[in-house]
Amino acid sequence: MNRWQQKFDEHPIHETLKQLESYVSKQFDDIKEDETQERRRFLKIISTYQELLSELDPELVPINQLDTLNAGLRHQNIWNQVASYSGNQNSGHLVHANDHLSNQLTQLSLLLAIAKKTKFIKPLKKVETLVDDFSQTISSQKTKLQLELKELTDSLNTNKQELVKLEQLIETRKNEADRLMSQWQSQFSESQERRNTEYANWSKKLDEQAQEELELILKKSDSELASHQKLFEEKIKEIIDDGNEKHQAILELYELTAGDSVGAGYIKNADNEMKQANIWRRISIGFISLTVVWLGFVYFCNAGAFEFCKIGVEDFWAKIITAFSLTGVMLYGAAYSSQQSTKHRNNEKRARWFALEIKAFDPFISSLQEEQRHELKKQLSERLFGQNEHNNVKDSKIIDEHAYKTVIDGIVNVISKIPKGG
Repeated sequence: MNRWQQKFDEHPIHETLKQLESYVSKQFDDIKEDETQERRRFLKIISTYQELLSELDPELVPINQLDTLNAGLRHQNIWNQVASYSGNQNSGHLVHANDHLSNQLTQLSLLLAIAKKTKFIKPLKKVETLVDDFSQTISSQKTKLQLELKELTDSLNTNKQELVKLEQLIETRKNEADRLMSQWQSQFSESQERRNTEYANWSKKLDEQAQEELELILKKSDSELASHQKLFEEKIKEIIDDGNEKHQAILELYELTAGDSVGAGYIKNADNEMKQANIWRRISIGFISLTVVWLGFVYFCNAGAFEFCKIGVEDFWAKIITAFSLTGVMLYGAAYSSQQSTKHRNNEKRARWFALEIKAFDPFISSLQEEQRHELKKQLSERLFGQNEHNNVKDSKIIDEHAYKTVIDGIVNVISKIPKGG
């Protein structure tokens, strides 16, 4: 074997054509008419290539043409579509593959030019095989349908026979039912008459027994009702007496509760005054702390402790006056806040004391005579409605003169010790 023959025999085109033929020739249970046409056309082209290759002279075959033909047949639009058709019998894949196989017919004409036989023999063998397969499929389906039809016919005949038996059985059961119905009607009539007689006797006896028991129950109920009526009246009397006593106690307690309500109002007012006093006290402490921090800053600044605060003699007194003015303002704010805190604290004390007097008033006068109680209540009402409220308000100075003079002297002493140099 020469090398051209060996290269031709070992070329993958032969395996490609064989595999494509195997994919399309796969047998299925049912094949449609259009699918048969697609299969026949595809196999016709593959078979033509196979017979053409068998007629070629290996020494004259252009290997590059075989490579091109093999690559075209292995293309995904042919190879993958045919493989998918073999897997799921979707004729759409075969149609797609046939459309792209038409592009490979050019290679067929080129190879025909160098074939040993110029006369082309139609590949009728594959077509006949395809027709036989199709006929076999139709025959198989026909046989299957005939078997199914025979089974349905046998089943129908069996069901008809069963139907006849059932109709006969129904007729027999109907006759038996009619006979039993007639017998039951006769028995029912006799039983009904006997039951009516027994019911009349039982009903009469029951009425007499019920009448006797009802009279006994009525006598017993009258006796128990009289006894319960007596107990009920005694209990009602006790409840009414107890209610009158509690009503009197509630009236006495109401006067105490009224005093507690007024006292509670003063307690709430005292709590509000305490909150205001605490707020003003914190503001006063804040002003005092801010003043101390400010004086310390001014002292160290003028003493040269900070580089950015060094000044000349000509600016010294201007800054001292500014510091003194700001210090005075902060001291005034501290004094005013202290005075407001003291004012609210005094109001809180007066409100709490008056609330205590109101709470203790009713227990105190409960043992006195009626005239004395009215007189004391009149005096309390004068205080309650604020007759003496404005008499207790005293004008207070915002700043104590002695305390203010002491603070100012301290500020002057601090300023006098500050060096005058720049």
